[in-house]
Amino acid sequence: MKIGVQATTLDSLRSGAGGLRLPLAALMAAFPTCVWSQGAAGPAAAGPEEVVVTASRVRTGFEAPTPVTTVGIDDIQARGSTNVADYLNEVPSFLASTTPATTALNSRENGSNVLDLRGLGAERTLLLINGRRHVATAPDNTVNINVVPSIALGRVEVVTGGASASWGSDAIAGVVNLIPDQELTGFRLEVQGGTSEHGDADSLRLGGVYGHDLGDGRGHALLALEYSRDRGVLNQSDREWGRRRYGLIGNPGDTGPNDGRPARLIAENTNLFFANEGGLILGGPLTGVTFGPGGAIRTNDFGGFNDGNFQVGGTGGNLGQYIDLVVPGRRYNAFFTGHFDINQGLTAFAEASYGNSRSETETVQSFTFPTRITSDNAFISPELRARLASSNVAAFNLFRLNTDIGFITADSQTETYRGVIGFRGRLSPAWRWDAYYQHGRTDYRNRQLNNLIVANFRNAADAVINPATGQPVCRATLTGGAPGCQPINLFGFGSPSRAAIDYVNGVGAYDLALTQDVAAATLTGELFDLGAGKVATAVGIEYRSEKVRSESDALSRADAFLIVNAKPINGSFDVKEAFAEVVAPLLANKPGIDRLELSGAVRATDYTTSGSVTTWKFGGSWSPVADVRFRGTISRDIRAPNLGELFAFSRLSFANVSNPVTGRTDFTRVLTGGNLDLQPEESDGKNFGVVVEPRWISGLRLSADYFDIQIDGAINSLGAQDIVRSCAAGVSSACATITRDAGGTITQVNAQFINVARLTTKGVDVEALYRVPEDAFLSLGGLLTLRALVTHVAEKEFSPNGVVVFDRAGEITPNAEPQFVSPKWRGTLTANYDYGQLSGFLQTRFVGSARYDNTFTTEDINDNTVQAEWYVNVGARWRVPSSTGARVEVFLGMNNVFDNDPPPAPLNFISPLGTNPAFYDVVGRSFYAGARVGVQ
Repeated sequence: MKIGVQATTLDSLRSGAGGLRLPLAALMAAFPTCVWSQGAAGPAAAGPEEVVVTASRVRTGFEAPTPVTTVGIDDIQARGSTNVADYLNEVPSFLASTTPATTALNSRENGSNVLDLRGLGAERTLLLINGRRHVATAPDNTVNINVVPSIALGRVEVVTGGASASWGSDAIAGVVNLIPDQELTGFRLEVQGGTSEHGDADSLRLGGVYGHDLGDGRGHALLALEYSRDRGVLNQSDREWGRRRYGLIGNPGDTGPNDGRPARLIAENTNLFFANEGGLILGGPLTGVTFGPGGAIRTNDFGGFNDGNFQVGGTGGNLGQYIDLVVPGRRYNAFFTGHFDINQGLTAFAEASYGNSRSETETVQSFTFPTRITSDNAFISPELRARLASSNVAAFNLFRLNTDIGFITADSQTETYRGVIGFRGRLSPAWRWDAYYQHGRTDYRNRQLNNLIVANFRNAADAVINPATGQPVCRATLTGGAPGCQPINLFGFGSPSRAAIDYVNGVGAYDLALTQDVAAATLTGELFDLGAGKVATAVGIEYRSEKVRSESDALSRADAFLIVNAKPINGSFDVKEAFAEVVAPLLANKPGIDRLELSGAVRATDYTTSGSVTTWKFGGSWSPVADVRFRGTISRDIRAPNLGELFAFSRLSFANVSNPVTGRTDFTRVLTGGNLDLQPEESDGKNFGVVVEPRWISGLRLSADYFDIQIDGAINSLGAQDIVRSCAAGVSSACATITRDAGGTITQVNAQFINVARLTTKGVDVEALYRVPEDAFLSLGGLLTLRALVTHVAEKEFSPNGVVVFDRAGEITPNAEPQFVSPKWRGTLTANYDYGQLSGFLQTRFVGSARYDNTFTTEDINDNTVQAEWYVNVGARWRVPSSTGARVEVFLGMNNVFDNDPPPAPLNFISPLGTNPAFYDVVGRSFYAGARVGVQ
């Protein structure tokens, strides 16, 4: 893997994408030292092949100033990754904020894999397939990588910097371009399986890819098929560290500010104070009565201490013990790409893909906090009835975790279809063009099984004895209401009947369709020669249409379920774009200037929803000598509001809002949902770096790049009171959402998405790569390659309202904006050793020490430090000698060799998750093995 070092990637194969296309043979002649490794995706020995470079659309013989990460198929295979997202999420510049292991931290589709550069939110990372946008798989315009077959890829390129001028909206953090292997001839079959030391996380991957030349070399076609499934880790309590039930609880010993005692504690065996799985009475003379199986009356154990919400020890319930550490899922993928030379100046190309990803996970057991039970309830035992009578209690509140009536289970399926057809050709030896049309569609289906219907539960819980039959019946049934109501017994775990469970539970349904149509054309060529090389340019136009349409069931639309209650989203927008890029090699082979080049790009964009906006980029690179190159860019980037932010279902509610103008509290209408008045986010990005490749140390290459991204007017949704406070602090966009009458009374607050937030991140990416000469490695021979990738996040600030600023650099708490937090230091160190038919792989991944919460002091928490973690992964491959010409390879590996437990970092939502899986491994030691067979 090559990171942040070069824009032109020579261990890759020809792609039909629009982008920088260069004759490979010419590049190899010009830059022979740039070829570091050749795996399965290595270049052909000869031929006028082309390379697509994601950093630029312009044809140039110089390296672009923007840092680029390139991952070859051989890198992914050496690591044993079954999904390209698994590999990329170990690169320090990525944050694994949305993976099958982070379901508790996000509200996206369960089990999805979404890429998030810089931890600025996945919606600010643009995903391309072969240089073209992929249809979104969610209304926030993100793409679930599970719908892309990894086996079809030749390489992946990542531009770690603003690229909106080159590629359009959403590229604030950068671009990820998945590029298929379009030169493969013959076939390759792969099978891989894995499991954890604990006997779970079983995985299986089967894949095949076939490539064939067409028409005596005039064309090529590739077809890839892939199946993958992972059984996940189904309970946090399946891990010893999970059974410790880490939680955040108030300290009863805290007496106030500056008393030297922390206000809260991270503690083990933290459970709910106010509920358990058999039912708990709180309030009144029967407080502390709880119920065992069969309704037996017991005295609740409230543990060592409590803060009114949580307790340490005791018999309180715990939602977290059942949470999925890794969501199980399966996926099917198919991908086709091909091209054919109609004549010397015209080539037709096409792509088609299908992806089907499905996951099913038990989200949470339903809960009732509280349920009112009257003294005439049909299921009250004689003993309890006597206690109620002696205490003169007519009703009480029962607090219960309804584990025994079934878990609310999310069943999600994503189907994605995508097709591309286009032509490219030459107008002259110096000028090329390409044009294409693309259509994509995503069908997303979600079912919330066993979701509690609140009204049905309320009617079922109010059960009395039918005087006509002597049997339990719903009170509402006696008065002619609640048809079909089945009385439910809530006293003791296992007491509810099957009929009652079926009545109180329902299925929430949500079906969504996203469609995308794109038409684009690009012209690239050379203008004139400045002496150091020809000025190259690219111009193009693009039209894109995005649509969303969704439906949900009537109960969800009426907010009848306990959780989720998905609402319809319907809307569309069109965008028209025109862009231009230019690269100007100014000087070469001069004293103090081995090479000097400037580049620029501009894009004019017009949205039907938010109007026109212009993005731009200016950069350059300077090599005073051949060993050293300085590079840098500044850019204005955008992210246009996505379909969800524009068209989310609007709903009306009411709230009491403190009015700072009048000093009164106003009972105010509150409108929430999408906002058609949203404007694109604007980002100012800076990247400056240096690349050192000393000629006197063969095989060594070093780079360091500073990044600075500042986003203003970021789209966010605030609560009504927060909006009023922000307006009082001078935030004009917040004031615009408030309606007042003549007397200053707040009559309405539009708590919709608004351009109010601010995001900033600054830091440095460092890479060191050393390919040890074969005669220098202990005289053993073979090839040893060492790489170190390190990211230091010096600053990461998030302001939800543009006024209050939170510094998230160096903290890992999952409790607030989990996609924005980050340790200050993260790194990956790898060593690959090839000796004959054997290859060995060693990787250590470093997550630096951090704070639980940067806002906490010793007065706030007992331990605000989180220890550093080192994870070690190993692998080996053996290429089996074959007399048939087939390439046979067997491989195996081990992840988390030392079985590191994640550090305590509890998510403070009724204490469900004990750590932050975006940074730390929650599976433990695991193993994989497999085989590959290739025939040309």
